[in-house]
Amino acid sequence: MKTETKKQEKFQKDLEKKSKEIDGVSEYRDILSRVIHEGEEIFKINSKALTLSAVIAGLEIGFSYFLLCTLYYLLSGKVEETTIFKLLSVVYPVGFIMVILGKSALFTEQTSVLTLPVLNGQRTIWELLRIWGFVVLGNVVGGILFTLFIGFLAPHLSLFTHETMVSIGSHVIHYDAWVLFLSAIVAGWLMGLLNWLLNSTLNSLTRIFLIFMITGVIGFGGFHHSIVGNIEVFGAFLHSETITFLDYLWFLVLALLGNAIGGAIVVGLFKYRIFESNYAN
Repeated sequence: MKTETKKQEKFQKDLEKKSKEIDGVSEYRDILSRVIHEGEEIFKINSKALTLSAVIAGLEIGFSYFLLCTLYYLLSGKVEETTIFKLLSVVYPVGFIMVILGKSALFTEQTSVLTLPVLNGQRTIWELLRIWGFVVLGNVVGGILFTLFIGFLAPHLSLFTHETMVSIGSHVIHYDAWVLFLSAIVAGWLMGLLNWLLNSTLNSLTRIFLIFMITGVIGFGGFHHSIVGNIEVFGAFLHSETITFLDYLWFLVLALLGNAIGGAIVVGLFKYRIFESNYAN
């Protein structure tokens, strides 16, 4: 009897273990399927609409920059500068929440999403680069427009000064090129992971928390996000005598390339290969 009981207990444990494995495979497959579907839907958007959505995202992400400058100006001279830059991570996620929940086209949020239909054989690499081009162009243009607008308005409202804009931008680009590039890979990696996590839940509060958590890590770590960084460095270029237009362009190229690698390869490619290697069968 004892032997039979032990066999039954072992069979039950094996069954439960197998059931959990099946559930895990199913859940992973469901998330991957949702991400691929989301990417495919983006590919179907016409160029004009996509570019406009990207411009809006560039404008909306500017509210993160607005809060960064305002908080920096408020705390400057009262709190040590190193501490201020860490505290800025509290307001850094606001623009991301607006953009992501509002479904505007943000380059770094879509890098891994758009890569997966390519890996799945549904789209070509040229279609991917074309979509990235429209989104990046729109994000950069939107960011520049916001910088020009807020840079004119903020001093009149005593929110912050042009010197604040220079301080923020100078802090972003004072690193060596290789540090900036690797930092941008980390930021792209985190943004790609964010999209994966967002596709695991439909609860609005959970989604807000995930956006706040991931982008807060980017802000706290000072990792380089190309689209927010575009606004930060362009704002500094406008009012600095030492930051040149070439400095701005060099930053933008490194940050965009690093973000693309972090999102497309570290998240998109690896997540797909994990599924292909372990779960496809």
